Amino acid sequence: MATESRRVDDILLEAYERHLVEFRDPPQELGWPVSGDRPDRFAAMLDVVEETARSPVVLCDFGCGTGGLLAYLQEQRRDDIIYVGADRSAMALAHARAKFPDASLVEIDVNVPDAALDVIACDYLVANGLFIAKFGLTQMEMQSFLISTLERLWPVVRRGLALNLMSGVNRGERDDLFYLPMDEAARLLRRLAGRVVLRTDDSREDYVAYAYRLPGMPHAALQGQSASTNPAAEVPVLRPRLPRTDRLVPYLRRIDAARVYTNHGPLATTLALGLVECLSLPPGGIACASSGTTALVGAILAVAGPAAKERPLALVPAFTFVATAEAAELAGYRSWITDVDPVTWMLDPERLLQHPALDSVGLVVPVAPFGRPVPQAPWLEFRRRTGIAVVIDGAASFDRIASDPERLLNEIPVALSFHATKAFATAEGGCVATTDPDLTHRVTRVLNFGFYGTRDAESAGLNGKMSEYHAAVGLAELDEWHVKQAALQGVIEAYRRGIARAGLSEFFIAAPDIGLSYVLFRGRGPEEADQVQTRLHQQGIDTRLWYGAGLHRQTYFADRPRDPLPVTEEIAPCLVGLPIAPDLSEPQIEHVIAALAAALRNPG
Repeated sequence: MATESRRVDDILLEAYERHLVEFRDPPQELGWPVSGDRPDRFAAMLDVVEETARSPVVLCDFGCGTGGLLAYLQEQRRDDIIYVGADRSAMALAHARAKFPDASLVEIDVNVPDAALDVIACDYLVANGLFIAKFGLTQMEMQSFLISTLERLWPVVRRGLALNLMSGVNRGERDDLFYLPMDEAARLLRRLAGRVVLRTDDSREDYVAYAYRLPGMPHAALQGQSASTNPAAEVPVLRPRLPRTDRLVPYLRRIDAARVYTNHGPLATTLALGLVECLSLPPGGIACASSGTTALVGAILAVAGPAAKERPLALVPAFTFVATAEAAELAGYRSWITDVDPVTWMLDPERLLQHPALDSVGLVVPVAPFGRPVPQAPWLEFRRRTGIAVVIDGAASFDRIASDPERLLNEIPVALSFHATKAFATAEGGCVATTDPDLTHRVTRVLNFGFYGTRDAESAGLNGKMSEYHAAVGLAELDEWHVKQAALQGVIEAYRRGIARAGLSEFFIAAPDIGLSYVLFRGRGPEEADQVQTRLHQQGIDTRLWYGAGLHRQTYFADRPRDPLPVTEEIAPCLVGLPIAPDLSEPQIEHVIAALAAALRNPG
């Protein structure tokens, strides 16, 4: 089949252009079944623009063809709409530019990975007739094309989109058209959007689907997987930047030559040596892992072993990401959720000495909140006095630890995450850092099924090794770590200057107080923080409550024993993550600060 070797997008493009050559003018080049209802369809598409919307709004006509909708807008004198036309067909756009030389028309293939989707960012998007004719494709191929295209488009749509589809209910089905039942369309779009409206008319063969974004709603892909950013955003809360392909190529060639892809390969070994140097550790101070979570599990099993019947509990902070408790429970412990200090946002070892369940505790997991590093000395003393194992979830604290390793690294293992969202990243990965080489040996054994040098499992274990491909990213990252670090520091300083000019310094938290991965706004209460998030989202600025409302508010952990949590209840809803990226521009930063200032001036 032709579709096995070519993209569906390419097959549709060729078919559209064949029709365009033959017929020259819409609607025939679209393969549309009825030619007399174009004004009605255009009017239905434009109904996506809600009456309450501010004027003017930016509307993207996706699959604009030769500009039929633009002609209709001009006839209707819609001065409230700023038009952007987008199409893959250079031929169609040439016709459109000849008719509308001053129009904004973009040639773009949205389904290629490096497509510059920002150029079609809009308030509303319409796709008229794009998902109607099959041109020999199967229903499944067309549905996959529909889903992949919508998933690519939705992140740059700030308010809503409209598309028309065929249900086949009114006049039966034809072999040359793509049909999607209305209930199935509704299910698909509800996974994408907060509100979905379907409209049909017995006089037409198609129906129109409208999908609207709700303020502050999280994004879910059509397959139901959550994304890390709010797709409404012109300014995402986090836009990771890892080494470019040309920086990776030398390391990838080393993988090709060695033909070792995992199992403590030469690149992972080299990365560990580089991290030892970067963190001023003694030789053997790093064990690389496949993720920050597996690093934490490996450290727990190496230090404390699986949970024992006599001491089944792990004390974990309520103010943390869920991975902290999940790692402890993967090692067999049951989480006991406890509160944090109001100043440090960390567990307080002195307070925990008086914990009522201490005799049943086999593990304590202090967390570095937002990369704010955990000092070792108080926890070494806690361990000495109680005999309880301690493992630090260092998560995003790599850059802070690198600036003060003598105070922040010692015998207690620190699990670090190298997830793409962290300042130092390998896409997925992590490590355990310690000054105790014997502990590194035990962690390495745990992360290799309990094997170390033999095929005999000497301890509890899991498959938590870092692959050579992720190590390649880590080595390329380490090569230019100083450049990335300086870029992030520059962004934070630009924030700090702008925040000071706006008189908002009391609300601002960033490095060096916390890690380089975060910039935080601290609201004076949950209502103010929620209002700020809503207003920023309305301005296309993404935000995040990185730890949600606290670990105890997560469904899976809601039944875990816990202490009173007044500090977490107070701070969790008030610490709002603002956009951060190594290449976040000053205009974007100023946009964030202006929106923040406006939200605080006019909270209503």
